[in-house]
Amino acid sequence: MKVALITGGSKGIGREAARLCLKEGMIVYILGRDVEALEETANLLDPEQKVLFSIQADVTDHLACKRAIDEVITRHGRLDLLINNAGMSMRGRVNETTPEVLEAMVHINFLGSAYMTYYALPHITGQKGSIIFTSSLVALHGVPKVAGYAAGKGALTAYTESLRAEVSSKGVHIGIIYVGFTENDPKKVIYSADGSLMPLSKRKNAHTQQDVARYMLKMIKRRKKRMVLTPLGHFSSFLYRFFPNLSDWIIARFNPT
Repeated sequence: MKVALITGGSKGIGREAARLCLKEGMIVYILGRDVEALEETANLLDPEQKVLFSIQADVTDHLACKRAIDEVITRHGRLDLLINNAGMSMRGRVNETTPEVLEAMVHINFLGSAYMTYYALPHITGQKGSIIFTSSLVALHGVPKVAGYAAGKGALTAYTESLRAEVSSKGVHIGIIYVGFTENDPKKVIYSADGSLMPLSKRKNAHTQQDVARYMLKMIKRRKKRMVLTPLGHFSSFLYRFFPNLSDWIIARFNPT
C-alpha cells in the first residue's frame, strides 16, 4: 500500500485530501498542531485507526519535521506522497504588519513546506512519488492587506520550480496548486497585523474543501506540474500577463475578507 503524509491534515482541505487518499487505498498520516482536531479527524475517517495515523507536530520546527518523517518510515518503511498543505493567512497593511507576523508567514507558509520536503525527499525519490504544495492565487499576483501571506506562498513557486529541475529526471513528481477562495472551518483564525488572532469571515461563492481536494488528487494521478483553480484565477493570470496596468488598477481596489 502507498503511504501518504499530509501536513495541515486535521482540518479543512487537508482533512478532505486525507479522506480521498484513504478511498484510493493509501495509508495516510495527518500532521497538525491541534491534538483535539487530529483526534476528531482520526475518529471520523478511521475509527479503528488501521490505515490513518496522526502526528502532532509544528512544521515551523525542522526537528519536529524530521521526527515526523522518521516515524512514518519506522512504521511503514516507505513514503510515496507528501502533501504540504499547512498554512495560515493574515490581514494587515504593510506599514502596520509587525516583523513577528512577517516571520510567522514565511515560517508557516514556506519554510514549513521546505523542511518537510528536505526530510521526505530521499524516501519520495525511492518510490518515484509525488510532493504537492498548496499555494494561493495571491502568490500569482499579490493583493492588498495580505503581503506577508502572499510572499510566503509566492516563495513556493520558485522553490517548486527549482526542486522540479533537480529531481524530475529521477521520476519524482512535483506539483503546486494555486487555490482561490475556499470555504473555511467555522473556528478558523488568521493573524492580524499586530499578531493577534482574528476570526476569518465566511466566504461567499467559495470552492468547497471537497472540490479543492478532488483537484489535488487529480493533480497527483495525472502528475500535473501546476494547477490554477477558479475562473477568477485564470482570468487574473491572463489579465496580469497581457494587461498589467489594468490588472494593477483592479487589484489595488480589491479588498480581501
